[in-house]
Amino acid sequence: MSHHETATSAPDLSHLTKIDVVDVAAAVEADRLTDADTFKRTYLGHGSQSSVFVFQGHPGPFRTHVHETHDEIGYVLRGTGSVTVGGMTRPVKQGDVWVIPANTPHRGQFEDAPQVLFISSPIDDPDNQDRVWLD
Repeated sequence: MSHHETATSAPDLSHLTKIDVVDVAAAVEADRLTDADTFKRTYLGHGSQSSVFVFQGHPGPFRTHVHETHDEIGYVLRGTGSVTVGGMTRPVKQGDVWVIPANTPHRGQFEDAPQVLFISSPIDDPDNQDRVWLD
């Protein structure tokens, strides 16, 4: 080591709720959407400041709503449709991503059964949903 380099230790990750690797396809397969479900959220993990889950839905509209306390990042795993944010509608397909800040009205419409990987920050509590329906 030269006199300009310093020894560094591994970062302290003890503040995280858990560190895990999840097979997303297997988790969704084990928690499949049924005809009786309006939609389903398959939680994959929670960190100290964020959550990750897969949303599974049926074809058709998903009502306008806001999340009061968390931002939403969505990555389309399966499906095609559109997302409306702030009055602007954009087409979405597999591989697309969106970022929606807290308190921003948004809705979706899918032609086929969507699967969307969502990351929420701060944590999205499955027992205390942060969703306010607007229509």
